Amino acid sequence: MPIDSGSLERRRERRVAVALPVEVRDGRGFTLQSTRDISTGGVFFDRAIPYGVGVEVELSFTLPGESRAIRCRGEVVNVPDAKSFGMGVRFLDLAPIDRAALAKFVGDSA
Repeated sequence: MPIDSGSLERRRERRVAVALPVEVRDGRGFTLQSTRDISTGGVFFDRAIPYGVGVEVELSFTLPGESRAIRCRGEVVNVPDAKSFGMGVRFLDLAPIDRAALAKFVGDSA
């Protein structure tokens, strides 16, 4: 049976392994999560109790060496194991200035 390589690698942006504190807010309140990696397209939390795929959250975090916080909406797009921890969140409305700061941080030419 052929393997659909498109389904194996959906990521287009370069990822950087980094532990950053991120405030994740939903309609019930907020939690502080730590990233496993980040890209210009999103972030993965490896120790988070996951939300369901499709849930939208508000994110707030500051990149190392920056003083200005990045704030945007995100959508949970990946929960590798719903019985475990971890979730991938795609950025939905990242401002151009924030996208540029992330691109510089991850060394992406986006």
